[in-house]
Amino acid sequence: MPVGAIRTLEDLARIGRQRTVAGRSVHLRQEEVEADLLLDAVSADRVTLERVTIDGTLTVRSCHIDELVIDHVEADAVFVANSRIGRLTVRNAPVGCEVIITDTSLVSLALHSCGTTRLERLRVDELAQLNALRGDVRITQTRLSALAVKSQVTAGRLGRPRVDVRALRAREDITFDDLWLSALDLRDAEAKELNLQRVRLDEPLRATELRCSETLRVNGLVVPARESSTITESTVRGPVEVRDLQVCEGDRSRPGVKARLSLDNSTVMRLTATSREPAVISLRGSSVTDTLGLPGGGSRYSLDADSSVGDMELAGQVFRDGRQIVAFLERSFTEVTGTAMESVRAALARRNRNREVDQLYYLTRQREASLLPLFRRSVSRGVLGGVLGWGVRARNPARVLLAGILLTAVGLHLAGPLRGAGQGVSDVTSAAKSLVLALALWLNVGTGLPSELKTAQWTALAVTFTSAGLLFTTLIVGIVIRKLVR
Repeated sequence: MPVGAIRTLEDLARIGRQRTVAGRSVHLRQEEVEADLLLDAVSADRVTLERVTIDGTLTVRSCHIDELVIDHVEADAVFVANSRIGRLTVRNAPVGCEVIITDTSLVSLALHSCGTTRLERLRVDELAQLNALRGDVRITQTRLSALAVKSQVTAGRLGRPRVDVRALRAREDITFDDLWLSALDLRDAEAKELNLQRVRLDEPLRATELRCSETLRVNGLVVPARESSTITESTVRGPVEVRDLQVCEGDRSRPGVKARLSLDNSTVMRLTATSREPAVISLRGSSVTDTLGLPGGGSRYSLDADSSVGDMELAGQVFRDGRQIVAFLERSFTEVTGTAMESVRAALARRNRNREVDQLYYLTRQREASLLPLFRRSVSRGVLGGVLGWGVRARNPARVLLAGILLTAVGLHLAGPLRGAGQGVSDVTSAAKSLVLALALWLNVGTGLPSELKTAQWTALAVTFTSAGLLFTTLIVGIVIRKLVR
C-alpha cells in the first residue's frame, strides 16, 4: 500500500494489520509498502519492522524511539538520521540494501548480516557491534563506549568487505575479530585497547594516528607478503603485543617470505612479539619508552638509525665474549646494526653489567669503523681497535706492550751491544740484560743506557720506546682503574 510521511504511531500502525497502538509500541510484520517509508519525528517506546517489503527507502528522521528493530526488511536503503534511539538493531538486510546511520544519538547499536554500512557522526553510549558483514563498512567521526566488528559472510562474486575507520573515539576497546577483509584502514582512532584477532587481509594493514591508553594487541593477523603492513604516527601508552603474525597461504610456499609489520614514527611503552612462522616487526623512526621484549619463535625485530629503545629484556642472558653477543643479536634482530647493539648495551648498562657493556662498546666501534673508507678503516680497526682497544679493552694494549718489549729485547740481543767478548747469541746472561734493558726502556724505569748505546741514534730510539711505553702503561692503568671504580 502507498503511504506518505509517518509522523505518529497511529499512522504507522494503520499501515499493517495491527491498526492500533499498544503501549506506545508498534510491530509491523510481513507487510508490503509500495513506496518510500518515512518515519518523521515519531516518538515511541518500541518500533519493530519485521519482514516488511518496501518499494524504496526506509527513512527514520528526527525520531525519538527507545528501541528500534529492523529485521529482514527488504528496501533499497535504510537511512537513520538526526534521531535519538535507545537500542537500534538492524538484522539481515539484503546485500543491495545500504544501511546509513548518521547524526544520531544511541544507547547501543547492533548490526547483523548487513550489506554496505555507513556510520557517520554517531554518539553511542554503550556497545556498537557489527556481526556477519556482507558489505563494506565505513565509520567516521563517531564517539562510542566500545566497538566490536566480528565475522563476516563471504560475499562470493561481490568480494570480501572493506573496513574504513576515520576519527573514531572509544572510551573502552575497539575489537576486530574473526574477519577476512579485502582491506582494513584505520585513521585517527582512539581507545583504551585495540584488538586485531584472527584478521586476514588481502591488502596490507594501514593504521594511522592510533592512540591507545592501555594496550594494542595483534593476534593471528594474516597479511600479504608483497608489502609491509604499517602502524604510523601512533601512540600506545601501554604494551604492544604481536602474536602469530603470518603471511597468506599462497605466499608461504615462497622461500624467504616473511610477514612484516612496521611501526613508523610511533611511540609505544612496551613491545613484545612471538610467531610460529618467520615475521619481522620493524621500528622506523619510532621509540619504545620502556622495554623491548625478546622475540619468540620466528619473530625478529628491525631497528633503523632513527629508532630508540629504553630497555631490552635479556631473560638471564650472560655474554662471556663477543661471539655470544653477536649470536644474541642475530636471534633478536634481522641484522646486527649499531642501533640494535646500542639497545642491548643500554640494557646492560641499566643492570650495571659493565664488563659486557665494554664488550658491546668495542664491537660497536669496530663495526662502525668497518663502514669507513679503506685508509680510515685500517687506522680505526687496526690502531684504535686492535692496538688501543678503543679504551675499554686492557688486554689489547697489554699485548702490544708485551710484544714491543720482547721484540726490543730480541733486537738488542741480536744487535750485540750488550754482549761481552766471547759471548754468542745463545748466551743467557746477555739475553737477560737485553730483556731488562727493554723493560726499562718501555716501562720508563730510568736505569740509563749502557755506555755502548750513548749515541744520538740510540738515544732517539730510547726516547721513542719510552714514549710508546708511557702511552700504553697509562692506557692500561686507566682502563683497569676505570673498571675497578665502577
